[in-house]
Amino acid sequence: MKLVMLMMRGIATKLRLRMLSMAMAALMIGIVAVGCGGEEAPKAPITLVDNSYESQWIYNAVVKFIVESAYDHPVEPLVITVPVGQVSLANGDVDAWLDLWWWYYLDWYNPAIADGKIEDLGPAMEPAPSFWMVPEYTANEYNIKTIEDMKRPEVVKLFSDPEEPSKGRFVNCPIGWECQLINRIKMEAYGLTEFYNIVEASAGGLDAELAGAQIKKQPVFGYYWAPTSLVGKYDWSIIEEPKYNDACWDKVIAAKNDESLRPIDGACAYEAVSPGKGINAGLRDKAPEVVALFEKMNIGLQPVSVIAAWANDNEIAGEWERAALHYLKVYEDRWSTWMPADKVKLVKEAMANVGS
Repeated sequence: MKLVMLMMRGIATKLRLRMLSMAMAALMIGIVAVGCGGEEAPKAPITLVDNSYESQWIYNAVVKFIVESAYDHPVEPLVITVPVGQVSLANGDVDAWLDLWWWYYLDWYNPAIADGKIEDLGPAMEPAPSFWMVPEYTANEYNIKTIEDMKRPEVVKLFSDPEEPSKGRFVNCPIGWECQLINRIKMEAYGLTEFYNIVEASAGGLDAELAGAQIKKQPVFGYYWAPTSLVGKYDWSIIEEPKYNDACWDKVIAAKNDESLRPIDGACAYEAVSPGKGINAGLRDKAPEVVALFEKMNIGLQPVSVIAAWANDNEIAGEWERAALHYLKVYEDRWSTWMPADKVKLVKEAMANVGS
């Protein structure tokens, strides 16, 4: 635990130094500009949490384009883990965490909100589901519907783990994501760890394994969520679990915080909840117009899935500004309501300049 805390402090220190260097650079540019003709100094940079997944990449890219085009603040997404993001947002080392799946982090989120360290500016999109799934062709052929179906010997054999063929393979969240531990707790509670090994990969590795199985028409069993291109592009069958309820979820979270409570005697499905838009409380003073923009932003569950599928089909290879531009072209009726008319005009001018 001490090692983890030291690592987090070290990363947080690096973030502070990075932000300080950015601020100093902006200050020096401002001094030069004033000396050369009295131009207004550049505005302070705004940093965003980047947890390295598709919908957040799209969200951050849309924000970056709009804020830099219309509000003159440089925007920099910072690739950091969830625990470091929590510390950094609360301390003000990072300004905003968009597409914040706060319900996974209630033991951090609720105290941070209560203490006034962070604010949630409302839903980022409509309720977003998380689930366990298998390809629809596998579910149809073997009549797989429920958790209990996943224990049938012939079904376990379908998902055989190459490292231990006598057990199946469950593809979990990447290490460091909150769902990684929650899925392990749920697998134990359902009695599935007797039948399945749990494996974790990077976010890219998770996508590759699930998509690769679909391309080859092979079985695969894993966790995923929407909005994503993977869900929009392929047909999946969601495994039925007991329905979400607060009492059940409280048990899951308690077991997450206290390993001695595991295994718990039952679990339930994830609740579909709207991701939030979290900011450090100090951002209101630093960039009040940007906060007003964030308060109105709702990027949309279905639009993100559409843009994610477009990005996948067009193989943008991480060039998320291209996805942002496509979003801005397709969904002008949505984003143009987030800001005053003069800001909308600036965004459209910037889009035209990129296209020229």
